[in-house]
Order: sequence, then C-alpha cells, then structure tokens
Amino acid sequence: MTTLHQESPLHAFFTVFGSFLQGMKVTGTNLVGRRKITVQYPYERLTVSPRYRGLFYLPYDEEAQRLKCTGCTLCVQACPTNVISLTKLGAGKHGGVSEFTMDLGRCMFCKLCVEACPFEAIYMGPSYTLASWDRNACVFPLEALAVGGKEVVEQNFQTITTALADEEAQKAAKAQAAGEKPERTAQPAAPVAAGKPEGNGAAAGIVADDPRAAAPAAANPVAPASEEVAV
Repeated sequence: MTTLHQESPLHAFFTVFGSFLQGMKVTGTNLVGRRKITVQYPYERLTVSPRYRGLFYLPYDEEAQRLKCTGCTLCVQACPTNVISLTKLGAGKHGGVSEFTMDLGRCMFCKLCVEACPFEAIYMGPSYTLASWDRNACVFPLEALAVGGKEVVEQNFQTITTALADEEAQKAAKAQAAGEKPERTAQPAAPVAAGKPEGNGAAAGIVADDPRAAAPAAANPVAPASEEVAV
C-alpha cells in the first residue's frame, strides 16, 4: 500500500511565493527593460513599408503640366471587380481623362491595375485610413486621387485641351496645303522662247525647239523672187 507524503504548510508557502516572484520578475523585465512596441493609434502611427497597398494616387508630371494618365482603359480592363470608371478626353499622344473614379468599397487591393498601366500613371500609396460610416465615402473622384488636388486637375484639363486644339489646327493646315497643291500644278505655265524663232515657226508663234516647228510649211509655197509671173 502506497502512502502519500504530506508537504508541510511552510514549505508549500515558500514554493508558491517563489513562483510568484519568478513571474513578477518576467513582468518587471518586460515593463521596464524592454522597448515599447505598443502604438497609441490614432495618436501615433507606424511608418508602413514602401510596398504597402494603400490608397491609390495619380502622379502629376511637372514638366508636361498634366497627369500621366492617357485614358487607355487598360486599368479598367484589368480590374476584376469593376472598381475604376473613367471618361476619356481626346485621343492619341495628347489624350487624357476628364473623370477618373474609384469605388474602393469593392476594391480588393490586388494591384492588377498598377501592373497593367504602361505609363506608370497609377500607384498605391501608404495611406490606410479609409474607414467611414458613409458608404459613399469609399468613392474617390479624380480630385481626391490626383497628387495636388483640384488645382492639378484643372491644369491637366487645360493642358490637354490646348494640345488637342493645336493638333487639330495643324491637321487642318496640312489638309488645306495638300488641297491647294494640285490646283497650282493643274495650270501650266506659258512657254517661254529661248531665242527669236525664224521661218514659218515664227509666223505661227511656235518656239524653235517645239517639235511642231520641224514640219515644213508646204501648204503655202512662196514663189522665188527671180521667177516671172504670167499675166
């Protein structure tokens, strides 16, 4: 028969108290000797990684004074959830957008639109404070996405419309010049004689170099001066 050894109350007290001190040592070390990692959000915010997928933005080209977006719609086609909608402004190398809207309430931040853009006209930034009580706050227009806001959007519209107007004027000038050129060539210039023509060609007003002058004028022969005319 096995008998259990009964521990004395004093020994049990010191065992429990020792475990308590050991736990308090770990707590005190983390409280005082360890660097604080808790961030008091929203009063304090961490710096996110450069590759963080936050709020989208459209960069502005200072040299060209317009947004880099040309309205090619490749981002719209690449988006699997139909987040992007835009209105194209013009076409060709001077094309752009007059409206660009993103509904981030449906966005899954897959970054496919950024990868599909060939002009580096859309990026994902570090901003992540997108929470709101209003669902319409998830819809971001062009003024909220463009770097510089409403002023940049107005400058972008002015630059594109000016470039398109200049392009149309150049096309009209080229078309007008091309239409006038055949009319000028359709009217031949009057022949200019290199020297004074002689013989029958001079009487007919034909240049000596003209092949028509080589034919003899046999229709109206001239009688010799020494021949007598019969009366």
